[in-house]
Amino acid sequence: MPSRAVRSRAFWAVCAALCACLPATARAAVFLCHDGHGGTVTTDHPSADCLRYGGKELNPDGSVRRLILTQQQQEQQEQARQREQERRDSQLREQREQRALLARYPDAATLQGARAADLHSVQALIDTARQRIQVLDRERHQNALDAQFYPDGNYPSDLRARMQINQVQREQEQRMIHAQQRELQRVNQRYDELRARLQPLWARQAAASAPAR
Repeated sequence: MPSRAVRSRAFWAVCAALCACLPATARAAVFLCHDGHGGTVTTDHPSADCLRYGGKELNPDGSVRRLILTQQQQEQQEQARQREQERRDSQLREQREQRALLARYPDAATLQGARAADLHSVQALIDTARQRIQVLDRERHQNALDAQFYPDGNYPSDLRARMQINQVQREQEQRMIHAQQRELQRVNQRYDELRARLQPLWARQAAASAPAR
């Protein structure tokens, strides 16, 4: 029959083995909590100091299971998470925009063709306005000839109306020309910016499609 010492050692060995098999949640947790004086308090539960000043929960082996953050730290962590999410969202948007640009303008020739088409549309409006001004110039000249019959300036109502309408229409066409000239500048600027964005994308696309050496 085994001696009492042998039976005791076997008992404690079985206990140790059972304890090792217990899940982590069944073992006693250890909390290291900061206090309001800059010190650290060890406890078996998350105290009010832990929630107020922060701390950490340890595993039975002494490793850190989780950090206990203060309210301010939680807010800072959430703000950092939001900034990171915004950065990722912005990156995804940029990638989608780049793919869309490459699909629309796969090369420099396509971009230049689009620029030329847009400039042509604006220039057509300018040319039409200038042609209209030429017609108005002829009408103004005729009005001036008719006005010579009234050197005192006492023009008939129909002549005075024609002169006023002519002046108003000329001013409208001039404003149209100036506006479309500004639009020409905006179109060129927009395509210059597009070209600056697309050049590195074209280069990257060309490098990716180049045969390996």
